[in-house]
Order: sequence, then structure tokens, then C-alpha cells
Amino acid sequence: MAILLAPMEGLLDFALRDVLTRVGGIDRCVSEFIRVTDTLLPARAFMRVVPELRHGSRTPAGVPVRAQLLGSDPVCLADNAASLAELRPAGIDLNFGCPARVVNRHGGGAALLQEPELVHRIVRAVRQAVPASMPVSAKMRLGFNPSPSWPMAKSGRWQMPDAAAKHRDAMT
Repeated sequence: MAILLAPMEGLLDFALRDVLTRVGGIDRCVSEFIRVTDTLLPARAFMRVVPELRHGSRTPAGVPVRAQLLGSDPVCLADNAASLAELRPAGIDLNFGCPARVVNRHGGGAALLQEPELVHRIVRAVRQAVPASMPVSAKMRLGFNPSPSWPMAKSGRWQMPDAAAKHRDAMT
């Protein structure tokens, strides 16, 4: 079983990833989210959140770090994922799990779970935009609202195209 150090905005930054991976027992990290809106971000925007990109996308202890993107536009996310892929991250993670109201109000994070077809289009666009050898994963919750009827499962899209891994946040 692999241990994944999942992101948390404002808490799990480069410094904490460094400390925790030096302690050991962590197999892979995911960065805090990089917000993608309507522009192609410069390399420095990715480097600011994931400075490990300067060192082969690994922490000083050698643990791989995937860069996480957050947004709701499939084309813009795909373009930014392609640009990010040129920096050779250990993988790209898509954020469908952020519960923050400010993120959800703009249609990102967990709010996307209300639109399973859009989630599918985002994953497909990003998967097609990056090299086939680059892992694409998704952070997601069981649903937008705590409910036994999970919209992503009911949509038939849980088996998203070539999404290599999915990690789920428990509803809190």
C-alpha cells in the first residue's frame, strides 16, 4: 500500500512536504492547488507552488511530487497541463475535492461533482494534453453534499479515461 501525502491549501506547502518526507514513510506527495482560470500560466506560477520541479519533481528526501491543478474549463486546464508537463512533474493531479466556498462559488473543486459530464471532459482533455507516460490523478470527494446517492457513481463516469489514480477525501 502506498502512502500519499495529500494537499491542504495553506498548510501542506514545500516546507512541510520537506519535513514530513524526511521523516519517512511517504511514497508520493501532491502539491497545493494551482488555480487555473482563463489564462495560460507562466512556468514561474507552477514553480512557486511546486519548487520541487527544479529538482526532478522530488522533495529533498527523494519523494515524487505531483502538481495539482484546480479549475473548471477543460480547454484551459488542458493547455496549462501541457505547459506544466514541459516542466516534468511526477504527475498531474486534478482537484475535484476542495470544499472552500470561494472555490465552489466559481464552479471549481467539489462543486464540479454536481456536473459529472464536465468532470469527464476535464479529465479527458488533460489526459490527451500530456504525455501518455505522465500519470493523471484526481482528488475528489464522495459527492458535493453528504448523501448516499453519489452523483459521480450514478453518472457511469467513475471509470474516467486513463485516470491512473483517485484519492478520496471523506466528507467532513
